[in-house]
Parts: sequence; C-alpha cells; structure tokens
Amino acid sequence: MRPFLTMAQAQKQPTARQLAKIDDFYIPADEEDWNDLVSHKAGLRNETIHTIPADWIASASEATEVQSAMIRSYSRPIYPVASFNDKYHQFGFTTEALDTAAGILAASAEWSRYMHLLDTNDSIDDIGETSTMWPGSFSTARRLQEQTITVHGIRDDMQMGQLPDAEDEAIPNAAAIILLQSISQLVHSKLEWVINRVHFGSQFHQTKSTAYTDGALRSKNTIGIFAIVEVKRRMRQVNTDAILTQEACEVAGWSMSCHGQMAHFNEHFLLISQDRHELFITFVPFDKGYEECLSNGQNTDAFLVMRTFGPFDTGSVNDMHEFGRVVLAAILIVMPVA
Repeated sequence: MRPFLTMAQAQKQPTARQLAKIDDFYIPADEEDWNDLVSHKAGLRNETIHTIPADWIASASEATEVQSAMIRSYSRPIYPVASFNDKYHQFGFTTEALDTAAGILAASAEWSRYMHLLDTNDSIDDIGETSTMWPGSFSTARRLQEQTITVHGIRDDMQMGQLPDAEDEAIPNAAAIILLQSISQLVHSKLEWVINRVHFGSQFHQTKSTAYTDGALRSKNTIGIFAIVEVKRRMRQVNTDAILTQEACEVAGWSMSCHGQMAHFNEHFLLISQDRHELFITFVPFDKGYEECLSNGQNTDAFLVMRTFGPFDTGSVNDMHEFGRVVLAAILIVMPVA
C-alpha cells in the first residue's frame, strides 16, 4: 500500500518535469556537446529513451530536458542564408533545379510585384487590386506577413527595443503556408502545402510520445508527407532550447513513422520553420542506425543531426528571393515521386 501523503507533503514532492531537468541544460551543437550535456545528470549517460521513467516523456511541444537529451539530437549553429549556395548539393539540389526555379520566379509577374513590394516597403493596404503593383496570388501572404509584424497597431519599424511576439500564432502559421503554396503553385504538380496538424506517434518501451506539426507538404495522390512545417509567434532567440527540442522531436517522430521513405532530399528530411517573421530551412539526414536507436534502444552511437539555414526575413527582398528559389527547387526535385 502506498503511504498516505498530506496535501502539504504532496505539494513538496517534485513533479516529473522537475525530476527530468538537467543542470545547465542547453541544446548540443555536436556529439562532444551531447556527451557533456548528459554528464550534467548522474546516471543519464547509461540511459536511453526506452529506459527513463515514462512520466519523464511528454509530447513534442512539452518535451522534458531529459527527453530532449535521450532522443540524441544536436543542432549545428545556423548557417547564413548565403551559405546554402555552397552546400546545396549535400541535400540533393542541383544547379539545374535552382536555375530552373529562379527562371520560373523571374517569369512570374505576380512574384515580381511581390518582390517590388518588399523592396519599396509599401503596405499591401495602400494598394488596390486594380493597381499595376497588386501582387495577385501573393497578396494574402503579404497581408499576413504585415499582420505578423504589427502588434497592437504598431509595426516593427516603429518599435523600440526587443520585438514583441506576434499577436497570435495563427497569423504567422497562415502566412507561412500560404506563401509556400503561392510559390509552389507556379509549377503544376501533385503536391500541396496544407495547414493540417500532421500527427506522428513515437512508441517507446514504457510510453508513447506524440508530435503535431503546424503544416506539411503532401502528395495529393498518396497523402505522403514530403516536408513538415513548424511555427512560433516569437523570435527563435527568445526560447531557442524549447523550439529546437520540439523540432527535433517532430522529425524523430516523422522518421519513425515513415522509416526514411520520405527523406527525399539526398536522404534528408525537410523542415520549414517560421518564428514570428523569420523563416528557416532545416535538413535532417535519415540514419537507419538512429531509427533503430529510437525503435529498440540499439545503435546508441547514432544521432539526429539538424542543419538549419536562415533566418530568411519575410520583409527582405533578397532573403525572400532566395527562399522562393530554394522552395520551388525543392518542389521540382520531389515532383517525379509525388
């Protein structure tokens, strides 16, 4: 029989989340960092995601610090936008695909008007649909982008100090999906960006963890997921550890669900993130050993490695031009298998 606890005693008992904390927690940038991190909690180095207490594992959005460490992920420092041009071949992109994408964008009058709006910083509210500056299918994305950077009636360019969170996560969420779809529909394909909260479940020995995305790129034919989307209403640097943990848990769940079949970018998964008004593109290699580590606790030398490019500022004409080029090239790459 369990001993009876008074209310006062129960209140003094540490919660599972408190027990699953790690002193001086941080997101590792490489394997050496990860080994240092797990040394901060006694005995953790000898544990796996399958052996830690079940109540130390939560959903991706509420993941504990021990859970974050035990999914064995690390995030490289964010690569600047321009560095994608030096690394794109690692993710299955080709010069031909990127040049074709750039040509399609350049041939789109609506995309050109959208770029002009960003260049002049004119508000979509000041342009009528009959104007020669109206960006057509990109008008809704631009309106939502402006709403994201306008908090309680004050735009970012009038703010002093740290930028406040967007008023509601739904705004940047819709902005991201609509922008992605507006770019992708410049070519005819069997792919679509949806705002659906795609669900992945990860079954571990003692419990199950769930992950819900904020959208996805899926096949209209098979409903297969080709990319996932994660959105936050605040800047990434405000709550970096929690954001990176959630993204890693989502990719881990996706990997377990599809067994690498949807890692179409030279065997990398694709994650698009929007944190307030900034976009990020992350590639994560599929590793069979890592999948076995999550599935049954074997191959515990494997890691989930997040490689992120950004930020792509939705108010920057140069950043959005590059973002559009990469996204459209990604569509061209996966079109044949959609």
